[in-house]
Amino acid sequence: MRKTPPELPTILIFATGGTIGMHDVGNGLEPDPAFLEILEERADRVASRYGYRARVNQLQPAIDSANADEETAPKIARALKARVGAMRASGVVVTHGTDTLAYTASRLAFELSGLGVPVVVTGSQFAHGARPTDAFDNLQLAIRAVTQASPTAPVAIAFGGKILPAVRATKSDAEALSAFRAERDLGVGPRGLPGSPEDAALVRADHARVVSVRFTPGVAAVDLLALASTGAAAMVLECYGAGNAPMTKPGMRDALRTISEQMPVVAITQCALGSVDTDRYAVGRQMAAAGVIAGADLTVEAAIAKLGYLLDRGFSAEEIAHLTPMNLIGECSEPSRRATSTRAAGREDASA
Repeated sequence: MRKTPPELPTILIFATGGTIGMHDVGNGLEPDPAFLEILEERADRVASRYGYRARVNQLQPAIDSANADEETAPKIARALKARVGAMRASGVVVTHGTDTLAYTASRLAFELSGLGVPVVVTGSQFAHGARPTDAFDNLQLAIRAVTQASPTAPVAIAFGGKILPAVRATKSDAEALSAFRAERDLGVGPRGLPGSPEDAALVRADHARVVSVRFTPGVAAVDLLALASTGAAAMVLECYGAGNAPMTKPGMRDALRTISEQMPVVAITQCALGSVDTDRYAVGRQMAAAGVIAGADLTVEAAIAKLGYLLDRGFSAEEIAHLTPMNLIGECSEPSRRATSTRAAGREDASA
């Protein structure tokens, strides 16, 4: 009696929209209605090389990633949790537009921590029908990454020949095929996500909207107050250097104190490398005294994702102030651990 060959494990390909699924028929790029069929054929062909099969699902409705909002990433996460269970998928590849890919991937890293299967996010700079295109190179890279990752691997981005940690990545180039970079490694020794408060479901029926403002010489206290008055639930301040802000500007200290009493306000650095240290300069200490939370070395994408995740799960402002500088899933390096790592590196250099 002939044995039935075992069914191959499944990789879920979840298409959300973006350039990768577009084509140009003379009026500029627009969604290609044939893309899902093309995607499934190409993905299944690649997956079969690694002993898997691919099955494609789509976010309904698909979006241009520039239109992503605070609801988008949680919606994708809910869909993936349901489909992974129903399909018994062994891994997930999410295709997404590049404009907000790093924001969505960062939030998925929090939402899908503990999912039990690897998740990789990808997209393309050029539409799948363009000549040349990076769409299928990135798709192949993502599928290969999923087949090789452990079930507990953190959410990653596959793009331009690189696999990057989602909570450390940012889009750095609007044209090059290597559109994303991650200047920082994952934080060492993540503590894991805290359990949600028991009444979390009663706290937020909608999703928290987190806004950010980048300090430039023209930013004034009234700008921050105006932004805070829009119904936002938290604010990220992209500060100079080690976490500095124009504290001598009229009303700035009072504005930050007022806003911090209304919502969590987190300071991060505009710099590609380094961390916020509010003890280093007097202006930093003034920010801390006004209630601003030091955001360690979080990227702006990870800061927004982390705040949104914690707020959606009902954590209080005091709890968020405590959790923000902590390394939960690799999204930041805790100051004490950074200092220990730096001292150890110094000893190694000296011995060399």
